[in-house]
Amino acid sequence: MWSIESRGPDHRKIPDDICSAVHRLNERQESSSQGLHGRFNLNEPLVASRAPGRLDVMGGIADYSGSIVLQLPLSESAVVLCQRQRTQIVQVISRSDQDAIGSQIFTAPTQDFYDKKNGQANTLDTMQRYFQSLSEDQQWAAYVAGTLCVLITEYDIQLEHGVLLYLDSTVPLGKGVSSSAAIEVATMRALALLLNLEISAHHLAVLCQRVENRVVGAPCGLMDQMTSSIGIQNQLLTLLCQPDVVKEHTSLPKELAVFGIDSGERHCVTGADYESVRVAAFMGYRMILDIANIANADVPAAQVRDKKWHGYLANVSVSEFNQHYSDQLPIDVTGANFLQSYDATTDSITRVDPNRTYAVRACTSHPVNEHFRVRMFIKLANELKQRGWSTETAQLLGECMYQSHAGYAACGLNTDATDRIVSQLRLCGIEQGVFGARITGGGSGGTIAVLAHADSAGVVANVAREHAESTGIGGYIFNGSSDGAWACRISIHE
Repeated sequence: MWSIESRGPDHRKIPDDICSAVHRLNERQESSSQGLHGRFNLNEPLVASRAPGRLDVMGGIADYSGSIVLQLPLSESAVVLCQRQRTQIVQVISRSDQDAIGSQIFTAPTQDFYDKKNGQANTLDTMQRYFQSLSEDQQWAAYVAGTLCVLITEYDIQLEHGVLLYLDSTVPLGKGVSSSAAIEVATMRALALLLNLEISAHHLAVLCQRVENRVVGAPCGLMDQMTSSIGIQNQLLTLLCQPDVVKEHTSLPKELAVFGIDSGERHCVTGADYESVRVAAFMGYRMILDIANIANADVPAAQVRDKKWHGYLANVSVSEFNQHYSDQLPIDVTGANFLQSYDATTDSITRVDPNRTYAVRACTSHPVNEHFRVRMFIKLANELKQRGWSTETAQLLGECMYQSHAGYAACGLNTDATDRIVSQLRLCGIEQGVFGARITGGGSGGTIAVLAHADSAGVVANVAREHAESTGIGGYIFNGSSDGAWACRISIHE
């Protein structure tokens, strides 16, 4: 069995979630009913890592348009324990007593990760097709084993041994709190230590986004992986997504706290709604380039060179957008009509569907306005820290969040449940210490972020409980934070 030392290699206390996961593995190791007996080598140390989920406080879907985003790393986390294996097998075992990835075991020979003709690593496109060809109850493995695919291609690794990965996550799936990024980051941190790879926390986040975009096939931005990798407890990661500029973290005064309320409606970043909103925003950006005579319709998307906004819709100012471009954008347009004028958008992750109708104006407007709102939020938060508490300033912070929620609704990413929770919180008002709320992440369900007085946790809990009682779903409260990813080796009992 494995023992936990009080301190890790960097002299930090080993996180409790790693200790708990190792304890559970020790308990299950002897039980063949758990499917773990004989899989781990009891005479070899383990590599352990953890990475938190995140709560999207501001920014959300504007990340792919170059906005600043504000993200809180949560207490809930994914823990990965791994070992080298003598057999040429990659195996992933997921914890089986929670509604997470599921009580599944994924097994594949290491040769599946390589081209059988030349022995070179398979391309990521090939690995995406590989995971998508699996049965539906096995496709979750792309989030875990996909990290190995990216590491193999990035560092030209020839695996001479197998790998066993045990996943133990407390980040709930489908809640919009980035369970997938936590799993990817924790897995890659563990594999990096196992394979003796030196990867900065920043670059590791970029590689994990590649897992999601290129292996899983989900068109997410970078904020999830970056928060999970480099977040700081009780501070808001401040990321300028152009493409990955980490600013000074934003902190709130002690009088304010951020909570998350699970709506109970499942969110999925691979869903069509999220992708269509992203496509619509890039369609609008392409049209703006044409209107501004930066890149006319006959310029292929791959040859567009935007020296004014540098490729990011968020760099268009609100005043400029409203005065010169908003009214010239169609309210909506079919993909077929767009493709009659333009060959594609400038987004390399998504494709325009000729058979779909896109809400171009609203989806283009949102990131322009959101980037402005986030900058205002940061300025107001800093003002509170420097000048002391002000209810009026806190109310303005909350208004930024309410406006953000309205922007999601205009894009069609709201739901009845999320709107109901936000409306109930608004009714509580500043008299009960509630200042603002918004849907988070990719929208279409998931979690509501709440800005409230630190003494108003009970008010937030009441809203969550009333929602759960009236609908029969949701009600879980995210209330806590932790540092970003961390890894260590776990020794054996003498």
